[in-house]
Amino acid sequence: METIRIWLAAFVLLLMVGTAAADPGIVMEVTPIDNKVLPGETATYEVNVSYFMTWPSTEHVVLSIDNPIWNYTFDPAEFDINTNESKYSNLSIFVPTNAQPGTYEHTVNATATAVPFIIEKVDTTVETTVIPEFTTIAIPVAAIFGLLLLIRRRKQK
Repeated sequence: METIRIWLAAFVLLLMVGTAAADPGIVMEVTPIDNKVLPGETATYEVNVSYFMTWPSTEHVVLSIDNPIWNYTFDPAEFDINTNESKYSNLSIFVPTNAQPGTYEHTVNATATAVPFIIEKVDTTVETTVIPEFTTIAIPVAAIFGLLLLIRRRKQK
């Protein structure tokens, strides 16, 4: 009897796993392409929006950023999407030339009529590189040439 109960429970579990379906709604993934940039450059991301609602079969989606700290564009910024379809958009965030090094968070929204909105956070890391000034390179190079000349004169004596 105990064996029959175990087999029955296993069978029921298998039935439940086989009939699992994705939750209906809109799913958004934001993937960085260039999220580590220098001041004055553009951080770029790929935004993938997937639609799983059965009704309505078509939805109009608008992409935006909450409280943007910098200028940005989506290409495209809005589109129509059908059930079980995915659409892609490119997000460009323009980093100002005076941006300080650090990580900046941007909240990306996908707004639709049937499903009010979904949110995905995006981090943009601003890195800086130091370009040495001419004098910081010229003085050590001149010192090396001076030492080479001094060593050469000693060898000639």
